[in-house]
Amino acid sequence: MKRLLFLALSVAAATPVCGQAPWRSSYFPYLYGNPTDGAVLAFRWQRTQNAPYYNEGKDPEVINPLTFRGAVSTEIGAGTLGSRFLRLDVRLPGVKPGWRFQGSLGAERRGRYGYYGFGSDLDSTHQAAPNANRYRVHQERLFARAEVTRAVAGNLRVGLGVFLDYTAFSALPGPSLFANRFIGSVKRGNLVVRPVVVFDSRDLEFTPNKGVLLEAGAGLGTGPEDSPGVKAAQSGYGFAYAQVKAYQSLRPGTVVAVRGLVRTLEDQAPLSARSTMLGWEREFNLAGADGHRSFPTGALVGTEVTLLSAEIRHDLLNVGELGAVTLVGFADYASVGDPDALRAQRTSQFGGGGGVAVRVLRSAILSVNFAGGKNGFNFSMGTGWAF
Repeated sequence: MKRLLFLALSVAAATPVCGQAPWRSSYFPYLYGNPTDGAVLAFRWQRTQNAPYYNEGKDPEVINPLTFRGAVSTEIGAGTLGSRFLRLDVRLPGVKPGWRFQGSLGAERRGRYGYYGFGSDLDSTHQAAPNANRYRVHQERLFARAEVTRAVAGNLRVGLGVFLDYTAFSALPGPSLFANRFIGSVKRGNLVVRPVVVFDSRDLEFTPNKGVLLEAGAGLGTGPEDSPGVKAAQSGYGFAYAQVKAYQSLRPGTVVAVRGLVRTLEDQAPLSARSTMLGWEREFNLAGADGHRSFPTGALVGTEVTLLSAEIRHDLLNVGELGAVTLVGFADYASVGDPDALRAQRTSQFGGGGGVAVRVLRSAILSVNFAGGKNGFNFSMGTGWAF
């Protein structure tokens, strides 16, 4: 893992800089909040090299889909509900023609991570609880990730990702659904290897107006769980998924976007893997700002997951390269099943709502979502588009 990150940085350092944009540093604080972390004050330092505005390939009149040739960033933050994090990200999508490198290291603690049970257990626990901690847990993580992608032909690419994390869940004081299910904390070290095939025809990666991103991957994870309540994974587990994202501009400043995701895990998969998705562009939670927005972060847990989303994005104010304010209306659907659920059937739920996304330059997006569904109202904030 460390060698892969070092190789990616070495490629960036060794790439000729003649005629290319210089590397520039930026640093700024920002504030966001959600029911999982409370109000969070964060600070980001970032060093980037802009990609050429137009493609350097066969058609130089086409706008380059890449925002940066390379970006290295560090973020640190803390929230009022006991959350805190430290992350280092390296993204090198354009330093070497035909190759894409990405890596990250981090440590984080979520003060009020959602735990509503496995799969269809959601149906029996979605109503408001008299004790706010009943459906919440502490989550602590250490992680390292690295991925290399190679262009094959046209928009077709193949990639290989290696992901290592150590995750621990523990109950909060008072009545707890988690404490009723598990004895003590649930801790897991997990190493995942995931090859992926990608087709990407988006016109712009950061703010797509048209095109399709299709990815299909499979892989293996390993590492034993040390708490009773879920099946031990001494021999590891397998998984497979397919995800499609499509974008179409209706008129300048208005874009319709849809996403479809199908994911299956073997029954030995740990609790941490059942609530998150290792996508090609980023890891995201199946519930919350990047997934089903009518659920609290962490509330969707399952080995069999179908997630569908549709949204319309309309620029209320667009000042080009300087930024934009965008209104978003969305609808989300999820169907989740898990062999460790208290009841055998799958659960399905629709939800929808609206929000606002603020883009700063071509490098940062802060989104605010207000959603409703069968489990009531949910508020979430993200640091990018939902998809």
